[in-house]
Amino acid sequence: MQNKSFTRIEAIRKANADPTYVNDRIYRLMFKEDLYIAAYEKIKSKPGNMTAGADGTTLDEFSIRTIKNIIEKMKSESFSFRGARKVLIPKANGKTRALSVAPPTDKVVQEVMRMILEAIFEPTFSSNSHGFRSGRSCHTALKQIRKNWSGVTWIIEGDIKGCFDNINHEKLIRELAKRITDERFINLVRKALNAGYFEDGAFFSGDLGTPQGSIISPILANIFLHQLDRKAEKIIEENEIGEEDKKALNPEYRKVVKRRAYLQKTLERKEGTEREAAIAEIRALNNQSLTMSPNLITSNGFIRVKYVRYADDWVIGVNGPRKLAETIRADIGDTLSTMGLELSMEKTHIRHAKTESATFLGTTFRVGSATPKIMKVSRGGRIFKKRVAGWTPLMYAPIGEIIKRLSAKGFCDPKGNPTAIKKWIYLDDTQIVEQVGAVWRGICNYYSFVDGFAKLSRIQFILQHAVAKTLAAKHRSSRSKVFSKHGANLRFRVRNEAGEVVKTVSFPLVKSWKSSPDRFKTNEVDINFLERNLRLRTRSKLGSLCVICGSGDRVAMHHVKHIRKLGKEVKGFNRVMAILNRKQIPVCHECHHKIHSGKYDGISLNQFALPHVAAA
Repeated sequence: MQNKSFTRIEAIRKANADPTYVNDRIYRLMFKEDLYIAAYEKIKSKPGNMTAGADGTTLDEFSIRTIKNIIEKMKSESFSFRGARKVLIPKANGKTRALSVAPPTDKVVQEVMRMILEAIFEPTFSSNSHGFRSGRSCHTALKQIRKNWSGVTWIIEGDIKGCFDNINHEKLIRELAKRITDERFINLVRKALNAGYFEDGAFFSGDLGTPQGSIISPILANIFLHQLDRKAEKIIEENEIGEEDKKALNPEYRKVVKRRAYLQKTLERKEGTEREAAIAEIRALNNQSLTMSPNLITSNGFIRVKYVRYADDWVIGVNGPRKLAETIRADIGDTLSTMGLELSMEKTHIRHAKTESATFLGTTFRVGSATPKIMKVSRGGRIFKKRVAGWTPLMYAPIGEIIKRLSAKGFCDPKGNPTAIKKWIYLDDTQIVEQVGAVWRGICNYYSFVDGFAKLSRIQFILQHAVAKTLAAKHRSSRSKVFSKHGANLRFRVRNEAGEVVKTVSFPLVKSWKSSPDRFKTNEVDINFLERNLRLRTRSKLGSLCVICGSGDRVAMHHVKHIRKLGKEVKGFNRVMAILNRKQIPVCHECHHKIHSGKYDGISLNQFALPHVAAA
């Protein structure tokens, strides 16, 4: 049966809900054709998968024959991963990030391996881990903080020096071996880790770290960092005391806060040396409160510890004394040291959650409002108003940092003044609007949950006027004339050859700036592996007849890049692909050769083998 492979992986997933379960004889799954087809379907349309590897090949011409060749090599254990091509991707801060571009067959094999590893380890991953996991994201991590971190006093911002580049292969293999006893599969993982990379024609062995950009790297990193998750959860278990509904305020802390509030309230009535003395006492009380816990810390007291991780970024929240936060930071450092990693002490800060902002996943947050809130309180059958300090986590978009990134990408100057985007002037008007609009939409969607959402209007202004300046520079006009002609939302009508309007393009202006603190983009965890991958398998066109002539001779998949983004540049056979709205189609060996030699550049749709076009 075609679903036997997927059923087997689903059975592995269910068995591994038991963290003590040990897996054997899983290498045989690398012989299953259906898994490779599903793997190909998952990666075929992702950006970058038409980028050539070090051997110059892309996914173009991938076929069932390719899969059968891979399986034969797997059976003889002669399959080897070829070195990836290392490219440097520029970052907003002017530095670069290394990315590995593997050959296409390596990517497909790694995706099959990832499926197997996910089935084994995903069921027992920590609920506090959010990176590279189905149904989890930056937003689920931030949502966890928003919902569960009320009352936190101290925040530890974690930073691991060069985490992914310094993962020790043998230590990682030992973690895998705790759950996998199949040496053939372990050796395959070792081959993937040691594949190395090519840079400027020279080969470098991969004897340390997981290659960034590799399909298998994220799951391997999560497996390795699961040790950190277990340590953090042990710290939580060992340090938390007290029941939630019985926590008591520290009377000494309460005295300090009360005295400070009194001085602040009477400060306006004081003058001269009396006023200076009051200000000095307020500052001293501020410093004193930072060293104290708001809750009573005794054998019957109250302490809580929180932890969230996304990839190698993590934060810990402590509702307790600063000394405990310092102890936890040291314990985490010791754990990372045993893993072969290093905690960056100069970047791992301990923030006072009520007065300082911490940063996590591009978002700044603190716990508690600087301004007390007026709330209705019921006590002894009476309802009255009371001033109380806010304890809910407040999250903000780092406007200054966003402007820095936009400046690095050419949308504005360092002060946030919009500029013409020189690299996009050659694009169509509609493409300029769409691409800048996509940048704004991405920022707006990511920060949709923040408090003070209206502050993002500054970012909207920058991008809106960057579009106008770019169009003005392109047409030798002015910004005011561009807005006068196309409106504030820079609306364009796209017409076909008959002059009919087929669509409108405009800059997505925000209609309401009302904050929505609970508007996180989250999805339920998708654990239905069987249904998801059967759907991929059944819709695959690998092995179909040629859509041009109907031949079944050595049919392979013809791939193109993002043709719809090329605008007027879509020519030749790519124009046919654009009309079909396809990035891949099955073609026979002869037709594939004709496509690449330009002999089909004038082909029209009525020359296709129409019964097979639907199968494309």
